Amino acid sequence: MKLRFLAKAEKAKGVWEFTFAPEQPVHYIAGQYARFSFPFAIADPRGKQYRTFTFTSHPSENEIRFLARLEPPLSAFKTLLSTLTVGDAMHIDEPMGDAVLPRSSQTPLVFVAQGIALASYLSILHERERCARSDLAHVRERSDLSHSSHGEIVLVWVRRGEDDRLESLIPGKIPHLRRIDIHYPLHATTEVILPMLSKDSLVYLSGSQVFVETLGAELEAAGVPRARLMYDYYSGYADL
Repeated sequence: MKLRFLAKAEKAKGVWEFTFAPEQPVHYIAGQYARFSFPFAIADPRGKQYRTFTFTSHPSENEIRFLARLEPPLSAFKTLLSTLTVGDAMHIDEPMGDAVLPRSSQTPLVFVAQGIALASYLSILHERERCARSDLAHVRERSDLSHSSHGEIVLVWVRRGEDDRLESLIPGKIPHLRRIDIHYPLHATTEVILPMLSKDSLVYLSGSQVFVETLGAELEAAGVPRARLMYDYYSGYADL
């Protein structure tokens, strides 16, 4: 499907959010990603003609958004991305990915993000915020003062200091959201994550392949079942 470039905005040092208008509605679930490409061949040494980005927009929106870190030296793909002008075309493949919200809203969730892999959770957090608003409306209609049926969300965000500005992208009205902020050179460890877990918790890991697979293996070794771990890694990156 074809997209038309609308705008870009720098959300943190070297981190840009790109906005596009699709020619037709794009159907996806919060937390999914897609392959984006240009309508012509690019000179990539690996022959790779696309890059994969997680949607930071919400499925209810008409526009499509994603985050990209643009730091020199830029690849051929990111050079073209950085020079897009309004109206330029890109292509998007079918959305994919299963690191999405579980069916039960009562399931406790732990989101672990490395750097701009925070993008993996932004649409999900917007979805939870929308659900909370809907719940509040129903509570007011029923004059029901019972507590929310949503389980706790813990967001563990490991990052460099200059990425702090990305905090503005995190929705601010999510009940039962707890944050743990870690700055390099410190890292997320099992000692940080295990105390947050119950037997029903789902743990989402998003970052570089090394970050995700290393932390995932450590959590499994500590007794967390593999079925309770959701992997979403950014291939080709040593650090995010």
